[in-house]
Amino acid sequence: MSSALKKLRRTISGSGTVKRAVPPVLIVLPHREDNRTQQQTSAYITRAIVRRIAECQPLPSKMPELARNYAIADFLKNHPKKTHIFFQDDDSTPVDVFTIERLLHHRKPVVCGVTPVWRFAKNLKNFSLLWSAVILKPDGKMDNIGVDELPASLFKAHRTGGTCLLIERKVLEKIDPPYQKNTFNDSYTDVTLSEDMYFSDKIRKAGFDIWCDPKIVCHHFHSLDILDVFEVAIQAKRMGYEQAEKDYKIQI
Repeated sequence: MSSALKKLRRTISGSGTVKRAVPPVLIVLPHREDNRTQQQTSAYITRAIVRRIAECQPLPSKMPELARNYAIADFLKNHPKKTHIFFQDDDSTPVDVFTIERLLHHRKPVVCGVTPVWRFAKNLKNFSLLWSAVILKPDGKMDNIGVDELPASLFKAHRTGGTCLLIERKVLEKIDPPYQKNTFNDSYTDVTLSEDMYFSDKIRKAGFDIWCDPKIVCHHFHSLDILDVFEVAIQAKRMGYEQAEKDYKIQI
């Protein structure tokens, strides 16, 4: 049994006369400088704190990678009793309130859930529905998993998005800063590699696999919840409504 799970067991079985263990996980929450966070995200984090599985470090920042870089350095220096860091974004929330415990249960140095995303074409008219995890496709190219392509059980991903991501301390100790950054083309007109994909590459170069639990799913809030769009798209495809792809210009 891992040290994190031992701490979790002591926390769950603790009573008023037993000294509770220090929460093993630090939740890192980059958010907008106006301090606005989705109500569902705040509620999820509050429940994790009440259960004493985690403490939270909210960090206002113009760019999430700046907040995450600061948080990792602070975690390694000032939180020696914490075993894991859990990255959460202010616009996404795990559906399962016990997500952190379930990810810890896998006992993997790096493990994540999946978050729905949409990718717009350059004409900004068509878009594709995808999951945050990136895998090696049969054609040899790396790409996000399609809306209806999720494996049924725990699998290895090549890259993953920066939210709902649990990382053990020993992983971060083997990575040199900067942990996250965007890379650009020569003319600085386009991002060639986002900060979370850059971070994923550094994790794998340090010798660690990125495991993904497809049963840990997150809401993703924009002008609407992208998870709702996914559910409608999957249902439409299962029912044979191929016309939906043409009508709504969605690549399902």
